[in-house]
Amino acid sequence: MSHIQNSFGSTEQRLRPIRRFWLVAFFVFGLCIIAIAWRHFGNTVNLSMPPAISMKECEIARKSFEKQYGRSADRDDVLSWLAEWYLARNRLADAVICFAEIPSSHPVYGRMARYQQGRSLLTLHRAIDAEQQLRELIELEEITPTISQELLVDARQLLRHILEVELRFEERHLLLKGVVARGEADNFEVVAACFPSQLRWNGPQAIAWMDEFYSVDSTHTVMRIAKGRYLTGQGKLQEARQLLEAVIIESPLDLRALAALIACLTEADAPDEVDQLMARLPPSTARDPWLLLLQRGDHALRNGRAKEAMAAYERVIQSDRSSGQAWMGIANAAIPLGDMPKRAHALKMATGLGRIQNHLDKGLRQASDPNSFMDVADLCADLGMDREGWVMTEFARKFAPQNRRVLAHVELFKSRLAPGPNSSPGVK
Repeated sequence: MSHIQNSFGSTEQRLRPIRRFWLVAFFVFGLCIIAIAWRHFGNTVNLSMPPAISMKECEIARKSFEKQYGRSADRDDVLSWLAEWYLARNRLADAVICFAEIPSSHPVYGRMARYQQGRSLLTLHRAIDAEQQLRELIELEEITPTISQELLVDARQLLRHILEVELRFEERHLLLKGVVARGEADNFEVVAACFPSQLRWNGPQAIAWMDEFYSVDSTHTVMRIAKGRYLTGQGKLQEARQLLEAVIIESPLDLRALAALIACLTEADAPDEVDQLMARLPPSTARDPWLLLLQRGDHALRNGRAKEAMAAYERVIQSDRSSGQAWMGIANAAIPLGDMPKRAHALKMATGLGRIQNHLDKGLRQASDPNSFMDVADLCADLGMDREGWVMTEFARKFAPQNRRVLAHVELFKSRLAPGPNSSPGVK
């Protein structure tokens, strides 16, 4: 028995070094396998990418980044690289997914992600989401600028385009005031800032843009209201009415929806229904859209409330001096009020704005011709629209700084708008 135990003991002693060897060997082999796996797959696994993103393409982006910059790529590095890779291949929806994962607070990628995401979304006709990204970028850049001025200007132009297509002219006007004050405006923005009511809003191109937006966001209130207004402008009154009434059922106090439906019913010659809607309106406030103020004025005037009508029209003029409809309303309301001087002035303004409208197209088509802007500036001077005339003149001076006619207008409006150009008159 002891012989057997001794034999076993001696065998065990012989096996112990062998076992230790293999344990160590397996341990080292395991470490090598883990290292190789980490090398090829570890980063990708820990990147936690959105499900829609291909892990194979993610790995390509990681390796490309590390080859380019000579350092390990973190999640945001890979997302940014991959988003740009998708953009280069016109895979905008995939790029948007990547940009959306990058926080705005990222010191390198954040702001550009918002810009690229907003631009890509707009190309995909996702105007509601694009606006959100562009507004976030603009607000951040106005606090602490980080991207180039050219890109910020472009972001504002993209936002302006969205507001135009959606017929949100009051918001566009606020945006354009800042654009003009900073000297960033192009010729269209100068005209739109000075004469927002003189530009056609329902042309074929605008309708096409609206249809693209609506095809993506047909359930969004803003888009449905705009679509209803376009349908009204196209004479599709029944379709417009059904759409706008559905919006009002969901949002009974939405002033823009109410204004759009009143416009539709007015075109449909349904005065009783217009009366019913007008009776539902809350008291007028500073939040009233321009269209609703005009409708309040028209309704009050038709019902013999000239003083109330005058107040509504004058509130429009405070924000939009180019509204020929408001000036004609003032002229008509002045008759029962017995204010003939006010009527004469309002008629002059309405007539003069009609002449201005005839000249604006030339300025839009021939931006480099200072005379196209100076013709409008002359009419502005005659109508007392000195701020608008100043803006037109300053724009012309950018590309014709030595033009005698331009310089003469500079001096004219400087004297009228004392203390002078350093006050940056802009538009109201």
